[in-house]
Parts: sequence; C-alpha cells; structure tokens
Amino acid sequence: MYRWDAATREPLGPPLVGQTACVKAVTAITLPDGTALIASEDEAGRILRWNAASGQPYGNPIHGPGDYNMQLVSLALNDGRVMLASLDMNGTLSRWDAVTGEPIGPLMRPGPETRLACATAAGGGVLFIAPHDGPIRLWDAVSGEILGAPLPGTGPAALNCFDGSVWLATRAGDAEVTVRRLVDPPR
Repeated sequence: MYRWDAATREPLGPPLVGQTACVKAVTAITLPDGTALIASEDEAGRILRWNAASGQPYGNPIHGPGDYNMQLVSLALNDGRVMLASLDMNGTLSRWDAVTGEPIGPLMRPGPETRLACATAAGGGVLFIAPHDGPIRLWDAVSGEILGAPLPGTGPAALNCFDGSVWLATRAGDAEVTVRRLVDPPR
C-alpha cells in the first residue's frame, strides 16, 4: 500500500508491506492517543496495522475466522476504545480492539451478501448492516444486539457529524439514493 500527502500529493515514505494475500479492504482511524492508524485486511481475514505517519507496523497481525473477507470498517466507541469490524462474503462479522487486537464480543452472523457501515451515535457505536435486498438493521457495535426497527434501503454508508447526528445514505432500487439525517439513532 502506498501513502501520499493529501496537500502536496508527494509520497510519504516507502510502501506499507506485509500482506501475503490479495488486500480486499483498507480503513483508517485516529486512536485515543492521537496516533493515526491504517489497517488493511486480505481475503483470508488477516488484518495488518501501521502507524500512518511513520509507516511502522503496529502490533501483531490479527487473524480472523472469516472466509473471503470483503469489508473492513473502523469505529470510535464511546468507552474510548477503537473497533475494527470485518465482514466476510458468507455474512460473518468479526470485531476487534484496534489497539490490542483482542476480539470484541462474539462473532455475529447477519447473513450472506450483506453490506456494512458504521457510526458513533449518542450512547455508543452503531453498525448498519443490510442484506443485498434490504432492509437495513441497526446493531449495537459492542453487544451485537439489534437496535430499533429496520430502515428502508440497502447498501448503507454512514457519516458522523460534529453535532452528534449521523447522515445515512442508502440505495433504493437500481439507481435511487436516499440520504437521511438520524438526529438520534436508536440505542
């Protein structure tokens, strides 16, 4: 993986190396101590982490139970931890502490052909998980419990806002995209 300075477009050191299989997902997040972290996951479920500024490896590899992993998201939790959540093609969702690499909660099984997004809402982290044909279910990121009623649509993408709200973009049909502001996502 390569890193560039967004302002100057200049490379930031040598490529990040270490993955031995095809990389399927990359995410970045700021840890509680201010360290910017990059994490990448290969199709076999192996997650590597690097310090984004120095390019140095961060911790030991995380080995998930997934089968052909496709999605990796990062989420700041209200208890100060940072979570990495990975979803494989069979619908197995694994969660880890991004700093320690330790698992968070049991495996979740939302089902095959699902899409994953996440946000930090008042009261904790929320995972937005939707099967190919919808609807979107909201899950507590730590406990794995389903929160509230399903939302219409599929293919969720979530954005945290400074005011505590969450913007959620979803697909309805083949081309229509709906964007809604969730002022107080269910907890």
